[in-house]
Amino acid sequence: MVIRGKDNRVSKIDTYLNCAEVFAYRSTCIKRKYGAVIVKDDAVISTGYNGAPRGKKNCCDTGNCPRIEKDLHQGQGYDICRAVHAEANALLNCSREQTLGADLYLTGVNPKDDSIHEAKPCPLCARMIIQAGIKDVYLRIGKGADEYRKVPAEDLLWVAGEEQD
Repeated sequence: MVIRGKDNRVSKIDTYLNCAEVFAYRSTCIKRKYGAVIVKDDAVISTGYNGAPRGKKNCCDTGNCPRIEKDLHQGQGYDICRAVHAEANALLNCSREQTLGADLYLTGVNPKDDSIHEAKPCPLCARMIIQAGIKDVYLRIGKGADEYRKVPAEDLLWVAGEEQD
C-alpha cells in the first residue's frame, strides 16, 4: 500500500487505490483478491470485493478453487468461479444515476505473498463498467506511488479476442 507520494502526501488517486487494496483483503478468493472503489465528485459512493454471493460458500470456506485446480489464468474459467467480481459488487450497490461520470479504482492482490497483481477487469466486468456510465478506470499496477494506469472506460477490453468498436 502506498503510504505517501513525492510531496510526502498521498495523492487522491493513490488514496482511492489504497482503499481498493484494503477491500481486496476482505476478498474470500484464494486465487486472486480484488477490491474496487467507485468515486464521484471526490466522494466514495460504493465499494466491493470478490467473493461468493451472499449466503453461499466461498472458496476459502470449501478450501479449493476450481480455477486453480484446472490451472486457469486471468480471463479463463469464470463460469466455474464461485466469486462475484469486485467491480460487479461495487456496481450492484449503485444506481446508474450514481455511476454516470464516476471513476472506478481497482486493485488486485496475490494471496500467497500479498504482492500487487496488475489489475485488469475481465470482459464481463468491463461491459458492466461501460454500461454503468463509469468515466475512467484506475488500475493499480505496482506497490509504489503513482504505479497505476488510467483507462477511459470506453477503451476497456469488453469482448475477449475481438477488436473493440
